[in-house]
Amino acid sequence: MKVPTPSIGTRDQKTDTRNQEQETRIALLGFGNVARAFVDWLRSSKHPVARSIHVTAVSDSNAAVLLESPEQIHNLSLHKSSGLALRDFPTATVFDDYEQFFRALLRVGVRTVVESLATNIDNGQPALDMLKLALRSGLNVVTVDKGPLVHGFKSLQTAAREGSSRFAYTGTTGVAPPDDIVGERVIEIRGVLNGTTNYILNELRQSDISFAEALARTQQAGIAEPDPRLDIEGFDTACKILILASSLMGARASLAEVSRTGIGDQTDSLVRVAKQSGRVTRLVGRARFWHGRVRISVTPKLVGADSPFYELEGTSKAAVFKTESGRELISFGRSGRDAISEAIFEDVLKTEV
Repeated sequence: MKVPTPSIGTRDQKTDTRNQEQETRIALLGFGNVARAFVDWLRSSKHPVARSIHVTAVSDSNAAVLLESPEQIHNLSLHKSSGLALRDFPTATVFDDYEQFFRALLRVGVRTVVESLATNIDNGQPALDMLKLALRSGLNVVTVDKGPLVHGFKSLQTAAREGSSRFAYTGTTGVAPPDDIVGERVIEIRGVLNGTTNYILNELRQSDISFAEALARTQQAGIAEPDPRLDIEGFDTACKILILASSLMGARASLAEVSRTGIGDQTDSLVRVAKQSGRVTRLVGRARFWHGRVRISVTPKLVGADSPFYELEGTSKAAVFKTESGRELISFGRSGRDAISEAIFEDVLKTEV
């Protein structure tokens, strides 16, 4: 499809008192596993507002469709899961141009688009241009895609201002900043932000096996991808800490400037040292001010029992936010499709306030 050449924050309390009968229409940019899981989550959720959120349009890499009614989304999910093309879904209006598609969304009352296209950490495309166009068009954006934020954070903020749009991306960072950090100047962030590597490191410590065996177990459990390089080489953590640092500390670093060391066969000896000294190994992303700029790094660390990262089991995540006033605020996160769906839902509510 042609794309013309565009906050992490807390949700206002008045959102919680919104009339659950009020319909909220949204569109999905990307209709893979994450988006379809979100559709299923909305249908099964007991949250009083979830049933009032209706998906009325969907796009993928080949086409965009406007549905005749929100009830069609479940049939569309079955259609797509069967390997059929989105553009062949009966009765839907098909668009081949995103500019026309976004204008159509606004005409039918859609105000927020949720983007979950496959992440491209090389340049953030095609999602980056797509999101800038949506924001400039006056559509709010919720994304769980790290690529556009890593490569175009400032341009996305600019596009949001130009379109008077809202932009939410809690699902891109693994851990959301605590609510009471608003108004504080953040001077350092430390986080265990990748559930897959945390699971592997816990397996190494608890089972006394090699890294290769721990990775294989993690893949068998469906936690690690068949190609786990983005996780174990530290790219996922680097993206997440970079987005947090850009949002909360004004970082201007590129992904290439993030000092990055992942985990692998060489980590076995580090885990042994940790066990001998009563500590554990964690892959930690860190952002801090150094000589007038924000320095960002990812590296395995040995942490003791006094660290909030010490007790992180399984795929759990956590981050510590240190403020200029000396406070250290801790936030925890979960992995899995339900956790991502909940993050999308909260962000949708935030944009619709």
